[in-house]
Amino acid sequence: MNLYFRLIMILFKSRFASKIGVLDESCMTYRVWPFDCDINLHLTNARYFALCDLSRIYYMGQVGVLFKLIARNWLPVAQAQEISYYKAINPFKKFKVLTQLTYWDEKYWYTEHKFISNNKLCAVVQVRGVFVHGRKVLPFYDVLAVTGEKVDTPDKPITVEKWQALIESKKETVASQDA
Repeated sequence: MNLYFRLIMILFKSRFASKIGVLDESCMTYRVWPFDCDINLHLTNARYFALCDLSRIYYMGQVGVLFKLIARNWLPVAQAQEISYYKAINPFKKFKVLTQLTYWDEKYWYTEHKFISNNKLCAVVQVRGVFVHGRKVLPFYDVLAVTGEKVDTPDKPITVEKWQALIESKKETVASQDA
């Protein structure tokens, strides 16, 4: 239930947030509440992904496309995610999620989320996704056009390149098991 309150807050804040460019980093601040914690009394693993979803919504609001995309019924869908944890974030601690679009191709967009608390890197999440309209996957360049910003595809980060290879090897493993 608390994510609904956070979602409403993010939608409201994104209306009035300072605008950023497509390749700029977005920053959203949160606090760990007791219902965000697991049995180990720190931010639970699953909550990281949910906070990334909210942070991407805020990012799209800052870029100025959130409500334009909603009006078109163009929705972002995460297709793959991976996370590395470095430090626990304890109850009642404030932390930031830095969100940045790092790469895209014809189909997929890639974002990186850095969780920072007390000026220390606590986790890094990579997300690969698509935009859909109904069941149709949209070319990412169509989504970029909505921003009105002329921007070239950045060089592919080595982390994205290696992650793409891992995703493909997983697909091949599943395909060979299905055969």
